[in-house]
Amino acid sequence: MLKPRALSDVLSQANTGGIGSTLLLNSEGSLLAFSGFGDKDASAAGAIASNIWTSFQKSGQLSLDDSKLDCVLVECKLGKIAITKVANLLLCLCSSENVSFGMLKTKITAMSTYLEEPLSQIASS
Repeated sequence: MLKPRALSDVLSQANTGGIGSTLLLNSEGSLLAFSGFGDKDASAAGAIASNIWTSFQKSGQLSLDDSKLDCVLVECKLGKIAITKVANLLLCLCSSENVSFGMLKTKITAMSTYLEEPLSQIASS
């Protein structure tokens, strides 16, 4: 059984170097775990991230004939976000505008690799 506090501690490890928050969401955008600042905005950010992921995934399937979306990187007015799939969940990193896309991609890839096995075990049980 995965402990919620342990999951939040793992997510908080990504919150360095300009990364302000890390979110774990289900496919509908409901917040399952969160670590970072501004938790009152976390639910809204999760819903938006899920919507972005779903839109890009559907576009890829239709226009590119490819359903293997790996990562979405988005530059917003107030910062950047990265979204990727881990098991059957979505992982989202929110950063300030001065974090490079390379660093954001590296952090979300490392975090998703680390979480893939434990979250897959929970999803299958």
